[in-house]
Amino acid sequence: MFAKALSLTVGAASGFAALRSLQARTTVAHCKYSINSFNPGPLVHQRDFDVVIVGAGIVGLATAREIIERYPSKTVCVVDKEGDVAAHQTSHNSGVIHAGMYYEPGSVMAKCCVDGARKMYEYCEARNLPCKRCGKLIVASTESEFHWVKTLKERGDANGVQDLEIVYSDRIQELEPNVRGYAALYSPNTGIVDYALVARSFAQDLVDSNRGTVKLKFEVTDFKLDNGRVVVSGVEPGQKGPVRTVTGKHVITCAGLHADRVAEKAGGKSNPQVVPFRGTYWQLKPQYHDLVKMNIYPVPSGGGIPVGVHFTPTVNEARGHSIIVGPGACLAFNREGYSFFDLSLRDMWSIVTHPGLWKFAMSNLSLSLGEMYRDLNKKAFMDQARKLIPSVTDDMVEESFAGVMVQVFNEDGSAANDYLFEHHCLGGTTLHVRSAPSPACTSSMAIAIHVVNTAAQDFDWEKVN
Repeated sequence: MFAKALSLTVGAASGFAALRSLQARTTVAHCKYSINSFNPGPLVHQRDFDVVIVGAGIVGLATAREIIERYPSKTVCVVDKEGDVAAHQTSHNSGVIHAGMYYEPGSVMAKCCVDGARKMYEYCEARNLPCKRCGKLIVASTESEFHWVKTLKERGDANGVQDLEIVYSDRIQELEPNVRGYAALYSPNTGIVDYALVARSFAQDLVDSNRGTVKLKFEVTDFKLDNGRVVVSGVEPGQKGPVRTVTGKHVITCAGLHADRVAEKAGGKSNPQVVPFRGTYWQLKPQYHDLVKMNIYPVPSGGGIPVGVHFTPTVNEARGHSIIVGPGACLAFNREGYSFFDLSLRDMWSIVTHPGLWKFAMSNLSLSLGEMYRDLNKKAFMDQARKLIPSVTDDMVEESFAGVMVQVFNEDGSAANDYLFEHHCLGGTTLHVRSAPSPACTSSMAIAIHVVNTAAQDFDWEKVN
């Protein structure tokens, strides 16, 4: 995933037949949650709830599920402007279950990643969702990069990541014959999953509780207080009406690509603003799907890109059993811009006037321009991939998907690499999740616990064991 890939680049469904063909290689069997199968349930027409959550990505849905599980009397409504849950960041990423070796020991992000990975495997097994503990190599191509392997091993050990091992070139080729490198960190417990399916399953858990629902095509336009409750108004995207409303005693926003703008509508500050980065993926043609078996990553490059172009197997309903290559990290000029030339004047102005972003850009200029160039030039992009697998050629890949992830920059040009909350908005009724950086999908259930703990403190919820 590249939400932490901070460069400035100033950057058909395969169906169940495909899933069944790959499930012999995964840990689970058939899954009932298919694309566009979500049923909003019996509360779809109810308008008043204990909690309204804005954003039906994986973090918002995990938060709704956590509230329902922890508080047996509460009702929850999740609203989202799209026509399906998990429409953006959740369904357009590498699909990796990260083990937790990238993050600073003792940080909330490190704890949430390790705990979240464990919870994700347990949840997928319990729900029969396709996932696979395929492993990962983080490769130092040269001896000069080896310090990163040692650093990541130390971080991972401190964070409680299990079974990490430093391996050298001979062992690398035993594990992955096509990969070349001086050394690597081997993480056997890194895995892959379809996060869109996980999010739909979270939504179904909410509905099945008979205490929650999801209202789609509900683009929030306004929040206001009325007799101690928050009235959340919205319309179908692109339409002027009819205006729909839901009310809640409390509101939690988890609006992802639009976190700052939604927060500002609900009494939050205009800053920090989110900056969108687009990651483009290629994928190996079917005849080359046996090129690798596990995730193959470069060591962090420094300068704000901790991940870089990598190879990832997939167990994805939309993309089937494949090997994706990517992503880049090019600045997107539209928060929902999935190609280089998708432009939004509003989003471009937000980028141009963001002082922290430009401070970051100036200190990483060559990296920033390089990412933009690679986004437009296939050969340059694949040259990055060849640092890991020299035998891969440009004609072995075909176009795949793109994803847009957001990053928050501080005023000094540094990246906000931890969770950011804004508390006690709208008269103390509203909590905003302003930033939940990668690996938010891996960590989603652990993040949800953190969000609900925060909400319980902010809103004086009585804890129910």
